[in-house]
Amino acid sequence: NDRLRQLFDHGFVRRYYHPASPYGAQAIYMTDNASVPIVATELGIDAAEVRRQCGAKTPGFLEHTLEIVTFYLNIRRACAGDARISLDLWLPESQCRHEYHMARGQQGWHKEVFKPDAFVRLALQPGDQYRNYFVEIDLGHTSTRQFLAKLTGHSRYLQSGLFEDRFGCEQFNTLVVTTGKIRLRNLLSLVQGQRNGLFWF
Repeated sequence: NDRLRQLFDHGFVRRYYHPASPYGAQAIYMTDNASVPIVATELGIDAAEVRRQCGAKTPGFLEHTLEIVTFYLNIRRACAGDARISLDLWLPESQCRHEYHMARGQQGWHKEVFKPDAFVRLALQPGDQYRNYFVEIDLGHTSTRQFLAKLTGHSRYLQSGLFEDRFGCEQFNTLVVTTGKIRLRNLLSLVQGQRNGLFWF
């Protein structure tokens, strides 16, 4: 906390307190202006892109991002406790996002954006066996139409061959992680008969 306070005082981080948090709760810290060139150099990306990604975020965005990080830590912890499996690759949304153009018959070409919350590849022992998963963290804020459109995008991405071209593997599953049993039941009812083994809830 002392170090975070020093970083805050010198403009390297800013802090946010969730309105629903009790008094005295730990703040959420985010990068601020002074840290932009450091982050850009460390990640090898343009400073303008760092500024864009580190700009003002909504509370919902922060909550969603923290849930993605929690999922990653749980995957890492589970793999560390099992000698039969290891975490081979983890990519956040910014690194697995893919913009491409698809032909739509006589309508010509149009741009599509595939942007899952994360990608994880697990290596199975012994031998060179891998399991590939895109991750979608659902906190219950997505409408039915948006959710179904997102899953349709995953199916289209697999069928297009773009996944194989980019990741070097033929198959992936999509892990949908949500908030509880009621939301889970509602999501499952939306895709009844449409899952075809691609989506794991």
